[in-house]
Parts: sequence; structure tokens; C-alpha cells
Amino acid sequence: MRISARAALLALFASTCAWAGGPAPLPALPRVYVNPDPAPVADFTLTDQDGKARRFSSLQGQPALVFFGFTHCPNVCPTQLGRLKLLHESGNGALKPVRIVLVSVDGARDTPARLRSFLGPLSADFVGLTGDPKATSGIAARFAAVFFKEPAAKDGSYNVMHSTQVFAVDKAGRLRASFNDASIEDMATIAGLLLAEPG
Repeated sequence: MRISARAALLALFASTCAWAGGPAPLPALPRVYVNPDPAPVADFTLTDQDGKARRFSSLQGQPALVFFGFTHCPNVCPTQLGRLKLLHESGNGALKPVRIVLVSVDGARDTPARLRSFLGPLSADFVGLTGDPKATSGIAARFAAVFFKEPAAKDGSYNVMHSTQVFAVDKAGRLRASFNDASIEDMATIAGLLLAEPG
């Protein structure tokens, strides 16, 4: 993937297209929804993988890619986080400053320690956030994400159905785009453009 060269060209294009009072438009790419009226995500506080209260606004200053998932997820979450790991490592490390954030939709089981052991093998840079599922449901709505707990099996195990999109938030905390199974290259292009914007 020639991510860095492509992102650099698009960043140059975006810098010439910025309008007063708002961010530069993002390009139309397959399976990427560009928010036509980006606004800051209302701030919230959850517990991170180190057991500390973390305000979402503390991530401002760098772009963030936010995914709602959980550690017991059988396939979707490991696949999506694996793709985000590849994105994070692409472009010869140029995208390392982009924050990758997993917001747990299964706060009952996803303790900080569980999140830490789950995210650790992926990257020490990834941020995991967990909390009461009712509070998280309201937070998910701010991103237009949804999730619900399925009925438990006889052994007490259960699954959580959830949105699979990845949400792109810029340095100012504005929700700029969402990825619906977009390619790693296209996600990296958007992430690179957000990273190139003035902060």
C-alpha cells in the first residue's frame, strides 16, 4: 500500500480547499461516510485500561479512531482491531500519533485489567475505555452507534451485538467520518488527512 504518498497528496489538496470557519472537506472514498456538518462529540468519562477515569476530551490534540466492541467478541472485534493495528503501523510509522480507542459495550465483563490484557498484544498505544453499559449506550448514540446484549445461554454466557463502524474524530474532537468495512488504505488516507490538519 502506498499510503504515505497518497495521504500526502490528499493533504496538500485539502490544505488548498479549507474554508474559513471550518475544516477542509474530506475526499469521497468507498465505504467511507463523510460527515457534512462535523461537530464536537459531547464529552464523557469512562475508565481506561489502567483503572483511571479518562475524559474523552483528554484525547484531543491528535485524531482518534473510535470502535465500539468487547473483549469476548468471537470474530468481528479481533478482525477490526487487527485492521486498526495494521493501519497504526502503516506509512513507516507516520500514523502512530493517531489514537486507536476501543469503547467496551460489555462493561459488566470488560474490567480495566481485562481490557489491558486484550489490547496489550495489539499495541501499547491503544486506549481501552469501559464503564456501565447504560452510560455507554448513551455515549454510543453520540456516534450513531448501537449495541444490545443478547439473551444469556444456560451457562450464563452471552453475546453483545454492536455496530461495526470505526469513527474518525479530528484533533478538535469533531466527528468527521465513519468507516463501514472500508479498506485499510482508505482509512489510513482519512487518518493521515486529519493528522495533517492544524491542531
